[in-house]
Amino acid sequence: MATHKITLTRYGIAEVLKWCIERNHKNIPGTDSAAFQLMQGELKKKPDSSDYFTLHQFWKEPVTIEFTDEEIHTVDRCLYDNPNAENNQNPAIRYRFWVATENAKEAETQMEKKGH
Repeated sequence: MATHKITLTRYGIAEVLKWCIERNHKNIPGTDSAAFQLMQGELKKKPDSSDYFTLHQFWKEPVTIEFTDEEIHTVDRCLYDNPNAENNQNPAIRYRFWVATENAKEAETQMEKKGH
């Protein structure tokens, strides 16, 4: 199974989890996989400080997480279906997951051409 490393800030991770966990209402399955658990673990590292600078540094720090193709599809679906169901705009973070899916489709096309 192909995996893709995607770098997100913790702000981005929070946005993904908002739509894939908190506001999903169990409509889209697969949000309990390893990548989602890693993202939840990253947010649990939040410092107890109320200092703006410390918190801002925490939230804007980039984190690289490895996603399977299935997890990428689940995130993309959560970031599209759930906001639309609530008549909200699709989150901008969604484009991060398009790159990985497009690369996966290109790889599949090349494999088919080679006859694998």
